[in-house]
Parts: sequence; C-alpha cells; structure tokens
Amino acid sequence: MTDAPEGGAYDDFLPSFSGWRQENNMLRVIATLFASVFFGVCMPAGAADISAYQRGVLIQGSIQKGDYARLIQFVRHPDNYGRFARTVYLDSPGGDVAEAIKIANLLDKSYASTHVASGARCYSACFILWMSGVARHVSSGATLGVHRIHVKHGEDSVDPQSAYFTRLARSVENYMSGLGTPRAILDKMNATASADLFVISPRWLAEQQLLAAMSYRLGFIDAAQASCGPEPLAMAMKDRAAPTGEDERQWIGQLKRWINCADELRASNQRGDGVTIAALIAE
Repeated sequence: MTDAPEGGAYDDFLPSFSGWRQENNMLRVIATLFASVFFGVCMPAGAADISAYQRGVLIQGSIQKGDYARLIQFVRHPDNYGRFARTVYLDSPGGDVAEAIKIANLLDKSYASTHVASGARCYSACFILWMSGVARHVSSGATLGVHRIHVKHGEDSVDPQSAYFTRLARSVENYMSGLGTPRAILDKMNATASADLFVISPRWLAEQQLLAAMSYRLGFIDAAQASCGPEPLAMAMKDRAAPTGEDERQWIGQLKRWINCADELRASNQRGDGVTIAALIAE
C-alpha cells in the first residue's frame, strides 16, 4: 500500500501554469503533474523536529548536530519502524551538511520515499535528504532550493576560493552525485552564492528534461520500468507532442497508474521491519 495523501485533482493545478505559450503545453502538463503527484498536505504548526506524521515521519526545522541521534532514538520505537521506511516528510531551511549526510545514509538504505508537502520548503542541506529517497515527491505549493555550501571554521567563514573549501565542496558534490543528483542541479548549486537560493521549479525541470531523474532513483526507475512499463514522463518528452482533450486525460491517467505501480514496487522492497531497521541503525 502506498503512502499518498488523498485530495485534489489534476485540473486544480492548471491555472498556475495558464500563462505559458501554447508551444509549451507539454512542459506545462508534465511540470504540473510533477508538482501535484500528491495533494493537499498541510504541515502541522508547532510540530517537534522529528515526529510521526500521516503514515510517515516528519523532519521539520533547521538540521543541527545531534539530529541524527534524535532520529535514531525515534526510529528505535517499534511503532516508528514502518513509518520511517514508508515516507519521510521534509520541511527545513537546511542546516548542518555533515548531519544531513548521516541522516541521508540511513534514509537511503531504508528504501523510503521523501516528500515535501504543500506549504513546506526543503532548502540547502535538506535537499540532500530529499535526494536520498527512492521515490521523491513535491506537492503543489512546496519548494525545493539549492545553493553553494557555507563552511565555517570556528566562528569564521571559510573562503570559497581556499583549497580547504574546495575539498569539502567536492566531497559534498560527490556524495550528492552518488544519490543521482543531475549535473545541471549540481552546477546551479555551485553557481549560487550561499546567501542566495536557486529555486528548483517544476517548469525548469521540465525544460531540462529532469523530471523523471529527480522523481526516482536511477536503479529503481529501471526496475520500475521493467515492472510497470516505460516511464510516461520520459516518453512524452521524447515525443515533444502535447496531448489535448481526451488524449490529455488518458495520458494523465496513464501517468498516475504508472506512479502507483512504481510506489507499490517500492513498498514491496521497504525495509521497515524491526530487525532490518535495527541492523541499519547498528551500522
């Protein structure tokens, strides 16, 4: 069973893209679908940094040292094994990169999905967590953003031109590349000052033909296509033909069926039982 919140419909999100020119209709359709795979989730006010949410786990707020240990303590509770392996919801402005990588390693091995819900944001170090999901979702009204890492030595910021900064930045980039982060995203990250933010919009992803790559882990999407058939987003971008009328409705239905099939495949590989999660925690 997948962990998709209910509510909303595809047509509800069309107005936000209505200003696009007709020749961009395929990009409009695809980008809208990417932004509204799951619908209508609002983040709870005043939630704890790590808490049960929906049928998953919510990580909310700035990522700080010690958060990995708090997450481990949370996941060790028997009621939370399955939650962690289903979906990790994210709402964070970023924070400590090293701590984020520790959490991402555990999330990566758990075969969970990651989700930025409506009204939430996932910036900077949080983006590493999002990319560690097998399936990655962004609701309409949520935002993803990246920028260059900010390194401090004591109380002082490290010069981005220094050899020390370069080594750390390359290490982070290599880790993100291993998660399947597209080169275009890494280039935008490196080109954006740490005080600024590059917002990864659905439209930009569609134009760069990165929607499928950003939605699913590379190895997983191969397995999903073997089980569920060709991935509709990639096929549509190859054709460059915008469906209209009844064809559009049929294509949307096909895409949603493919997404459900892929999520069922992911769920069948979830490592949510107590023994397995305990082994991951002990590593």
